[in-house]
Amino acid sequence: MPGEVGFSEWVNFTERKNLQGSSLPGVYMVSCGKIQPKDFRVNNENIIYIGETTEQTIGERLGQFNRSAFKGRPGHSGGNTFRESYSKGIKENHLWISACPVDMGEVYTSAYIKYLERRLIWEYVCTYGELPPCNSK
Repeated sequence: MPGEVGFSEWVNFTERKNLQGSSLPGVYMVSCGKIQPKDFRVNNENIIYIGETTEQTIGERLGQFNRSAFKGRPGHSGGNTFRESYSKGIKENHLWISACPVDMGEVYTSAYIKYLERRLIWEYVCTYGELPPCNSK
């Protein structure tokens, strides 16, 4: 199982191509606010989406979020939810991304990504009593 896992620094959504580890699969969080979040804890009240990708790269998945959220095209349920019910007046530069790229070898990578995303959503639900605003399941 090569490599350590951990979340990257928060990067403005407009700079997502510079996100560390975006060429790997993994888990990512989207936060909404005018300033960069200070921590990576899931109980950050500005987190609006927690997602994962096992068969694409994080960068590809964030591109799909962008197309769904800001261009109205299908491809990302969280991006669709953002556009339909959350995005009123929110500009792309008010979104922040933190990602946890995972590269542990084939069977470990997918299993860990699925586990980590569910764990983070569980922690969010335990803190706020509901899913992140743009997560539907």
